[in-house]
Amino acid sequence: MTPTPHRSPNAAPHFGRPDLKIAGGVPTLGEDLRGLLQALLDRHEAMLRHTTLHHEAIRQADARRCEQIVRDEQATLAAIADLELKRQSLVARAVREITPAPRNLSRLSDIALHCPDAERTELLEMSARLRNTIQRLQHEQNLLRVVSRVLMAHMEGLMRQVARSLSHAGTYGQRGVVAGNQIVTSLDVRL
Repeated sequence: MTPTPHRSPNAAPHFGRPDLKIAGGVPTLGEDLRGLLQALLDRHEAMLRHTTLHHEAIRQADARRCEQIVRDEQATLAAIADLELKRQSLVARAVREITPAPRNLSRLSDIALHCPDAERTELLEMSARLRNTIQRLQHEQNLLRVVSRVLMAHMEGLMRQVARSLSHAGTYGQRGVVAGNQIVTSLDVRL
């Protein structure tokens, strides 16, 4: 027999659709979990789109577009941080409501395992989709990090070449940085 969470008058606010009417007025743990998982999926998929657009903007050297995408990413990350607080609240609620108390409820999929059979499969699928989306996002962000570093190294190389070309006194070494030897100049002002 699977332990099932019950409705609690002290339950956390509904994370899903606020217009959803639930008998008794308080959503079940599974309903709140579904809403939270959907919100997390939406935000992480948005972050994945931002990362792809950011990569494309860097490839096209579009600084304005990069700035806008960074602002969009920051807004999405703020929304994810808010959802993380809701996740923590939901985990605390699950610890109170699921009996007998399971050993671990730190992941949303752990909570889904304790939901009624009718909800469990869908919640576990949503949890797996979220996990896959986060893994894809991490992979894409790692690629973006590499692309950014390559671009930065390329720009540094260009700046060194320009500096070397403009240095008629030859104060820059072959690496494009100021050489250790200083040029000593003097001016003879005899009359």
